[in-house]
Amino acid sequence: MKQEYILDKDNVRKLIKSLTLFEGKTLTRLKVDINHKYNKTDSLENLTNKLRNGTIRVSELIEIFSVLGYELIVRKK
Repeated sequence: MKQEYILDKDNVRKLIKSLTLFEGKTLTRLKVDINHKYNKTDSLENLTNKLRNGTIRVSELIEIFSVLGYELIVRKK
């Protein structure tokens, strides 16, 4: 069964944390996987600050969802 999640500025952090847990990962493991896949060196603290402050970029969201096995789809309401 396919599930859909509505992403808005108020639930980005909660959604990413929920999907990470659902996929059997921790945020630490997620960040390690992102750094490995995309040849990055930024920290978990950097990611959590961006999620908390709402300053995460779309490109970073795409990376996160890709590592978790999801795709980002934009659909007209």
